[in-house]
Amino acid sequence: MIDDPAGRSQDPLTVLSQGEGWLIIAKPPRLLVHRNPRMRHSDAALQRVRRQVGRWVYPIHRLDRNTSGCLLFATDPDLAGPLSAALQADDAEKIYLAHVRGCVVGDGPVRVDKAIKYSDGHYKEASSVLRRLGSSTSPRSSLLEVRPETGRNHQVRRHVRDLGHPVLGDGDHGDSRVNREWRERFGLDRLGLHCLSLSIPAPGGGRIAATCPLFEDQAALYRQLPWWSEALARCPDLGRDPLPLLIEARDAPCDPDDGALS
Repeated sequence: MIDDPAGRSQDPLTVLSQGEGWLIIAKPPRLLVHRNPRMRHSDAALQRVRRQVGRWVYPIHRLDRNTSGCLLFATDPDLAGPLSAALQADDAEKIYLAHVRGCVVGDGPVRVDKAIKYSDGHYKEASSVLRRLGSSTSPRSSLLEVRPETGRNHQVRRHVRDLGHPVLGDGDHGDSRVNREWRERFGLDRLGLHCLSLSIPAPGGGRIAATCPLFEDQAALYRQLPWWSEALARCPDLGRDPLPLLIEARDAPCDPDDGALS
C-alpha cells in the first residue's frame, strides 16, 4: 500500500463500479479531487484512492470540493487518455442533481445553450438539458436533473443560475441571503449539487457506468421537503440507501472550491 505521510484516516471511499484499468468512486462533499497550491496538505480523493488500491491512480474528470457523486479514475496510466476522450464522446452522459432556489414550473425538459466566459475573457460554447424532478413554494426550492452536454468550468452552476434558479449553497453564483436562510433553518452547509450518474463508452467496447446514491446529509434534508415524493417518483435512484459522510469531510471548513467542471 502507498502510505499517506500526513497519517490521515484510512477509511475507504465507496467504489460504485470498477473494471480492468478503471474505477468509479462516490466522492463525498468537502473532499478535494486532488491537492492544489492553495491546499497542499488537504485530504483528497486522489490520495485516498491511491492508498485504497495500492497503486498510482489518475482522475479523469473533476468535481468541485463541495460537490458529491460519481468520480472516475484510471488505475492504468495507458487508459487515462482514452478514458478522457471517452468522457467527451457524443454518447457520454453525466447526470447531476441540483437543489436550487425557487419553485420551477413545467414538466418538460429545458435546454440551455449559453457560452461560458473564462477568466481570460474568452467564451466556450456550452449546452445543458434540465428537467424538474420536484418543486415547492414553501420553502421555495426545486430539485433539477441536469445533463451537461459539454464540460465547461462550473457549467451546471452557471446554467441553472442563468435560469434564475441558482444552486443552494453556492457562494460564487448563488444568493448569499437565501443561502444563509437555508443554513440557519435547515442546516444546509454545502453546495446542493450531486453527480448522480456517469456513463461513457469503454475504450475496449461496452460501457463504463455507475450511479451514486445520495449522501446522508442530502437524503436527510430532501426527505423533509414537500417535493420529496414527487422527485422520488420521477427518479427512483433517490431512494437508494444513503452513503455515510467521511468524518474529515463532515467536520472540515467550507474552503473555496477548486474550480472544477460542475
